[in-house]
Amino acid sequence: MKRYLLFFLLGLAVLPACGQGVADYYRLPAQEHQYKRLVTRYGGPQIRDRWYVALEGFVKTDHAQLDNSINGLLESDRVAKASWGVVVGLALRERWMIEGGYSRIPIHTQVSVRSISSPLVFRYMNGQNAFVLRGKRLVLSTSKSWLRSGFWLSGGLWAVPNSGEQEGIFSLISYGKQGYREARDTMRLSGRTHTNTQLTALAEVGAEYNVRLSNSVDLGISARKFFGFANSINTNVTYTVNGKSPQEAQLQGTGSGMSYGLTLRYTFATRRTAPNVMEVRGKTGHIR
Repeated sequence: MKRYLLFFLLGLAVLPACGQGVADYYRLPAQEHQYKRLVTRYGGPQIRDRWYVALEGFVKTDHAQLDNSINGLLESDRVAKASWGVVVGLALRERWMIEGGYSRIPIHTQVSVRSISSPLVFRYMNGQNAFVLRGKRLVLSTSKSWLRSGFWLSGGLWAVPNSGEQEGIFSLISYGKQGYREARDTMRLSGRTHTNTQLTALAEVGAEYNVRLSNSVDLGISARKFFGFANSINTNVTYTVNGKSPQEAQLQGTGSGMSYGLTLRYTFATRRTAPNVMEVRGKTGHIR
């Protein structure tokens, strides 16, 4: 009886060992679980590229060039006007952006004529249509790379179509005396404004701070400097006294100036690439 009991106890001890096998003593942690922990530690899936559409609202200033003030009679004023635009863009690995679109870019001439009471102001503008191609580069990130917040520098080119049409005219007549003369002098001032007949261009440089609001929405705050290459709108002024010795002046609106605005950007398509965490170099430490 004791012999049978001994064989029974030995059987109970041997069966579990046979069922488990030698390899089970050296089984590594589950690879899937280990990979997930590495991905979490080293940043998760990275954004390869994304497509977005953006609505821009801004205030643009510009100042026409005046070549002759006619002894201080004329002044060219700076003009500020609110406007908007829409662009579609592609972001590459959250380091570069390229975008193109349409904006309402007003280019002005504004002339002030000095008078005894208060200046008389005449303002004209072009058709306001403009098309832009712009590139951006991230220079300082203020968040993890896949969160998209940071400072960007940008540069772009604008194409401004012009109609060549007349935008307006003005005419002023004044009477006065010079010295002790009894005859009254007649002074006439007239102006005629028209847009260019050809396409003109602008260049821009700018800076923008972009902040991520959600997975799909960003908000940008920007300041941009514009440089006009040619006149989009001209105002030609003629001044005469008693119909003699006309003096001429011209205001040239090139669009040179500044803009300050906000950009609301919506991402509608994103492609991601998961990092190869097994190729991480350097001191990684032990996974705990």
